[in-house]
Amino acid sequence: MTRYPAVIDGERGAYGVVIPDMLGACCAMGETVDEALSNAEAALTDFVDLLDENGETIPSPSAIESVELEPGEMVAFVTLRTRIQQA
Repeated sequence: MTRYPAVIDGERGAYGVVIPDMLGACCAMGETVDEALSNAEAALTDFVDLLDENGETIPSPSAIESVELEPGEMVAFVTLRTRIQQA
């Protein structure tokens, strides 16, 4: 199981998640933190599957300690669930 650090920000009713290792290509939103993280997991899976289909390199997850946070941001993990891992 591969887990990527994810940065969560926002406020009640509008949370956003960015996966720094997939910057500019993998982000998600949700009304709750749990919903935003679940949406981020789906977005990460779709994005990695697309990278694989195009023969592109899939970035390795960074160490959680290397993630820089702004005030009000939190960090969590998003699990990559894709057929690539089971190959």
